[in-house]
Amino acid sequence: MRRSPLLALLLVAGCQSAATTVGPSFVALPVPGGAQEATVVRHTDGDTLTLRGRGTGPLPGEPTKVRLLLVDTPEDGDVPECFGPEASQALAQRVPVGSTVRVTADRQRTDRFGRTLLYVWDDEGRNLQQHLLADGFAQVLVVRPNTEHLEAMRAAEDVGRAQGRGVWACGN
Repeated sequence: MRRSPLLALLLVAGCQSAATTVGPSFVALPVPGGAQEATVVRHTDGDTLTLRGRGTGPLPGEPTKVRLLLVDTPEDGDVPECFGPEASQALAQRVPVGSTVRVTADRQRTDRFGRTLLYVWDDEGRNLQQHLLADGFAQVLVVRPNTEHLEAMRAAEDVGRAQGRGVWACGN
């Protein structure tokens, strides 16, 4: 069977575009002025970690359990959900124990489990939530009234969903 040159070109182009990683198509949230510095103490899962605050801000100087605002990662417990262990590993790699992060709060400071609700940026100024969403490790989860950066998070989530990454490959 003879293939047409046009079909061959389309097949090659399709393979190349599928293998090419598209850069983020969302506006990265800059670290706000006045964001508090904190040190990573431990990781719980892909959207929860323990931080120790330094200086003035929403975190005290003692270890405090923090839930990342506007994201939800799959569970990584006794019965891990699809992509749960990978989400936990991604957070641990981005902000290893001992690393410095910057944090800000939104309107509501704690959730019903007593965790402090925060936006977190790594030591390179990248918002953790946006990168977890764009890489498919999380989905947007709105905990009202905390919606300050909701549009930015939805745009980052759209990147992960459009590329079928992570949780979007699990059949969600």
